[in-house]
Amino acid sequence: MISFLTHPVTTFFGGAILALIGVGILLNAKMESNQTAQFVKDYREAMAKAGENGPIAGSSKEAAAIKRFTDFLKNVGDKTYIEEQTVNAYAADAYLDDTIVTHYGPEEIRKYFLQTAETMTAFEVNILDSSRSGADHYIRWEMIFAAPKLASGEPIHSVGISQVRFNEDGKVAFHQDFWDSGRHIYGQIPVVGGLIGIIRSRMKE
Repeated sequence: MISFLTHPVTTFFGGAILALIGVGILLNAKMESNQTAQFVKDYREAMAKAGENGPIAGSSKEAAAIKRFTDFLKNVGDKTYIEEQTVNAYAADAYLDDTIVTHYGPEEIRKYFLQTAETMTAFEVNILDSSRSGADHYIRWEMIFAAPKLASGEPIHSVGISQVRFNEDGKVAFHQDFWDSGRHIYGQIPVVGGLIGIIRSRMKE
């Protein structure tokens, strides 16, 4: 029995099992509590705060606001553009949630997009179409980007929609993205992507 327990193969597998248990404990400790209800509450409050005082539908001011926002989306990979144009695109009390993080105000948003641009080696956004419902504008886009730490640096393709409310000056007061960041960001990270793949497979059973 002792020889079995001290055998190299047994020792290896025993160490591997202990390592997996340790990783599981660590991941469980870092797991966020269920805050989905709070997210929905924050989302609704941010919309209410943004109000419904944006440009009149069909006006030249509305067209200018949409163009300014879509131009910003298309240039998120350009650090110089972000430095110069964030304050022109986003209102002083703007809300941004891109499904990964939430930021408030052009200064936080500028820093976030600059950090994002630093990680990318390529970035392209194509605006597919846009529509309006009440005070909300919905801009549908396709994004292609590459980052060394994601998918071995290969291009990642994604589609999404941005829900936007403008203020009376045509600046973005509210910006909520809807896209599958789990698949296109977290799913492309080594190890994490494998775990997400296992979860997706289990949910299909």
